[in-house]
Amino acid sequence: MRSPTRETEALTSGTGGTAGSGRFIGRVGALAVFLGVGAALAMPSAHADSDDSSAGSSSTSSSSSSSSSSSSSDSATESTGRKSRTSSASSSSTTDSDDTAQTSDREAAESPRPGKRSEPAGDPDEAAESESADDESDNNTSTEPPDAPEDEGSVTTQVPVAEVQIVESSARSAPEDPAEAPLASPAEWAMAAATRREVGVEANTAVAQPQATVSINSSALTNQVSPLGTPEQIAREKIAMQTANSLPVAFMKLVLRIGFLAAAKEQFALVGGPDAANLDALDRAVDEYALAAAFQQQILNPMDPAVVTQVAPPHSWYGIDVGGSRLLYDNPDTIYRFMPVNKTSEYVITGRLYDGIPADTTFSVLEGTAGTTSTILTLSDLDVDDDGTFVITVSGAPAAPGQRNHLQLTSKSTLIAARDTLGDWTVEDPMGLAVHRVSGPRNSLFAQLGGFVLLGGLVNDSPLLTSLVSLIPPLGIAESRFVRGTLTALLLVVRGAEQAKYMALATTDPDTGELRAPNVMTQPASNAEFLANQLQSNGYFQLADDEALVLTIDPGNAGFFTVPVYNDWTITDDYWNQQTSLNDDQAVANPDGTYTMVVSVTDPGVANWISTGGLNQGIISMRFQNLDPESSDAPGVQSVVVKLEELDEHLPAGTIYVTAAERAVQLATRKAGFDKRWAPYPQV
Repeated sequence: MRSPTRETEALTSGTGGTAGSGRFIGRVGALAVFLGVGAALAMPSAHADSDDSSAGSSSTSSSSSSSSSSSSSDSATESTGRKSRTSSASSSSTTDSDDTAQTSDREAAESPRPGKRSEPAGDPDEAAESESADDESDNNTSTEPPDAPEDEGSVTTQVPVAEVQIVESSARSAPEDPAEAPLASPAEWAMAAATRREVGVEANTAVAQPQATVSINSSALTNQVSPLGTPEQIAREKIAMQTANSLPVAFMKLVLRIGFLAAAKEQFALVGGPDAANLDALDRAVDEYALAAAFQQQILNPMDPAVVTQVAPPHSWYGIDVGGSRLLYDNPDTIYRFMPVNKTSEYVITGRLYDGIPADTTFSVLEGTAGTTSTILTLSDLDVDDDGTFVITVSGAPAAPGQRNHLQLTSKSTLIAARDTLGDWTVEDPMGLAVHRVSGPRNSLFAQLGGFVLLGGLVNDSPLLTSLVSLIPPLGIAESRFVRGTLTALLLVVRGAEQAKYMALATTDPDTGELRAPNVMTQPASNAEFLANQLQSNGYFQLADDEALVLTIDPGNAGFFTVPVYNDWTITDDYWNQQTSLNDDQAVANPDGTYTMVVSVTDPGVANWISTGGLNQGIISMRFQNLDPESSDAPGVQSVVVKLEELDEHLPAGTIYVTAAERAVQLATRKAGFDKRWAPYPQV
């Protein structure tokens, strides 16, 4: 397997056009951002003081309070055997957006699936709004930061987060009104308050050492609604949509559009640059990148952590319509959730698996703003109780001897990415998740403004500096629409500069820097820009309406693979109504265990058809996950362009064809599986 930095180095030393588009976005964006930050800091302090007097938000975020109930049980899964299954599942392999992280949750004890080898497991503002209107809007959808705790005496011992206990508590049901639903239970508030300590402050060591108690209620986690549909998630989606329509973001979207277009002209030069259909999709892509940045702004503060679902398609639930936040090769099969973290604090992640265990589940520690993976914990690495619950401790300390459920943070750690990759959309469920900060410095204005993310490497190793930057308590003004928008614009600078690099994964040879011809897929290889423990095969297509790209795929030692289609802007389109992706669970295998997929604009009538969604030009980025470390059987890909009238000559014997009625059933099943993630039952 190649070094995880090899592709990154090659891409950074690539063509001048790629670097130039990044510099253009960076220079213009930096000017806008610093002007915005200056204006924000000049706002009257009295206004901030009034905002800061309101109730604060908890350092506990739960997504385990609600869960999906339309899911069927996996016929090969039994709750009594869950612990042994997850222990025996083979280890393996984003944000591609996988900017980063995954592996095997499928266990060897499960029966193989039929046809498969057995598995190892609104418009922008036109004028500035008044500050009071901004704050009133924010207060309706978000929580204020908690009051800073009073100084205590010096802490000489560590809070024993490894001794977190799971206890029963009264069940919490799905929110009836998400706008008014509480963001944390009383038990979670009590846990956060009881365990909080401050760095570098004197304390009375005679006081009994606090114990963190995390509540997970079995009856609250019985798949009544989607595990993603928490009150906190709904509130943050509302904030993100408001932020994405702020003036700083509106300006940065114009800059982003210019940068994206310049990058595409460079990267797709061999085929004449982006075609008309992709140009039509550019504005929608920029909108999704902006909403993604608005979500990322809300996970800048590691002192007020939350489980936030993003890199998500458009969806409607709980009475709101949420735009898409897809970017950088989002995977149609994957649920992406992120939690902000920092080395100066200690955290506990609690979760629960349901009967429909995902094809692949990972927890990845991401570094800096680029999201490089430093540590991965797979489901097969975890100790999971018989009822499906688990606890993961997170801190700057290494795991204790024999401790499996632990993630170690470094000075540059910023996020934990949790990925659930679903093979059978109609059966498999994302896990319920919650994050709790149990110790660390007080919440602060520095943390609110993303200081620990942008400058954390300079302060995280110094208790004195950490204490100094934490002196100014959280201010309500930092939650205003303008400040959120300014920070989001800054994040768009970072994301915009990355776009050319991600396009180049499909269009450029990483070793030579030369543009590659279309319709040729690379052989599966590791890439630092994606999940660290998966392999990718990348390429772009240029097809006439009467042509098809035939892919022959040998999964090798991969327990899961998927073949999604993207536009030139590295995002998927309407994959819930159109079959623009297929994974190995959805496809039909050949008798020898390989798979033959047909990528085309026109439906050729084969079961393993991957629609381009009407695109004649676009990108394919295949993923191979859940790799068996005990096997040297590497995945492989072959590709050939053929005329549709000659397609039969290039397909293996026994290829399955479908009628129009059978295709309709195939698409209806796909849509039902997608809907199950977001709204399995009516929600109001």
